[in-house]
Amino acid sequence: METSRHQNKRKLFISIIDNDVMIQTMLVRILKMMNIDQFEIDIKAYEDGMQFFESKRLDDPGEHFLIVDGIMPVMDGIEILQKVKSDLSKQVYVLMLSGRKRPNEINKALKLGADDYVTKPFSIKELQTRVQQIIQRMKQ
Repeated sequence: METSRHQNKRKLFISIIDNDVMIQTMLVRILKMMNIDQFEIDIKAYEDGMQFFESKRLDDPGEHFLIVDGIMPVMDGIEILQKVKSDLSKQVYVLMLSGRKRPNEINKALKLGADDYVTKPFSIKELQTRVQQIIQRMKQ
């Protein structure tokens, strides 16, 4: 019975793109603990945008949710956001998780299509709530 219920769930690929391994590890742990029972979850972490795009993960059939660091050496979060949102054939949800706190930087990310923006350091509870809110929107 568990198998048939599992097969009816939509696939959700959650990709964490952050060059800080400690934040990657913490986010994976947080996401695995969350109750996201309406989806079959696949979580992977990437050190930078190049590694993420080279993985061809966005080609995987299902829904995609990215948690993206704003400041990275190879490809920063804004570049990733622009590239992901420029492909109109895919619906990709993006939560920016950045040390950039200036209102004009936050506004730029939101105007480019980020679904939410959380500044570092962040509250785990707040992050969980914001992730849940984005996933709720995906459910509809």
